[in-house]
Amino acid sequence: MADFNKAIEKTLVNEGGYVNDPNDAGGETKYGISKRAYPSVDIKNLTQDGAKEIYKRDYWDRLRADEIKSQKVAFELFDTAVNMGVRTASKLIQGCVGAHPDGVIGEKTLQLINSVDEELLLLRFKLAKIARYAYITRRRPANKKYLLGWINRTLEA
Repeated sequence: MADFNKAIEKTLVNEGGYVNDPNDAGGETKYGISKRAYPSVDIKNLTQDGAKEIYKRDYWDRLRADEIKSQKVAFELFDTAVNMGVRTASKLIQGCVGAHPDGVIGEKTLQLINSVDEELLLLRFKLAKIARYAYITRRRPANKKYLLGWINRTLEA
């Protein structure tokens, strides 16, 4: 089964440190934790351990990633949830495995994730992510500056 500690390190590298980009809809962000999503957190002084606690509780556990057999698939799903949100990431992977895209990882979705060929699932998921990033950019043109980075992140995983 997948291991959170193996996944979190790469995600923290992907997310980087403190930023306060006025064009970022999330606002002030550190390690990918945004002020918009966590208004009561002191983002500027957030520690890596604090970020890990948030990611384990609010992302990894909600995705039931410990129950995913493939570390690669669990990482990809988790990292996508960090970047797009848990519901969106869940809907994308559900679409890739033929589950009803309700945005909640349940027993049926887990069964399908764990039964699909890993490489085929990763390929489908990457394509779904890139399509989602293109959609986000079309809806909010200010995000265009992030598009190439998002695509590179998708292809590197």
